[in-house]
Amino acid sequence: MPISSGKVTVGTAAVEIPETCVMPFSLQVHNNDNSDAVYVGGPDVTVATGYQLNKLESIRFDLSPLDRLYAISSKSGHNLSYVAFRKSC
Repeated sequence: MPISSGKVTVGTAAVEIPETCVMPFSLQVHNNDNSDAVYVGGPDVTVATGYQLNKLESIRFDLSPLDRLYAISSKSGHNLSYVAFRKSC
């Protein structure tokens, strides 16, 4: 099972988490910030409409082929870590 990981810096505009696959895959996302929430969703995610990921919280998403996940914050310089789990790509 190919596994990849990385970090992405999120700000006040939606940022794509740069992982995708042509097969179903899972993406574990961790909010590295120790004071503020970050919000995840589709390309139109906002701090009002996104799934709230609280400080130091993680969540795993099971995604369909070619799905994309985006994140946004109410501040700039917000760091997220992620791990992608794939059967193959």
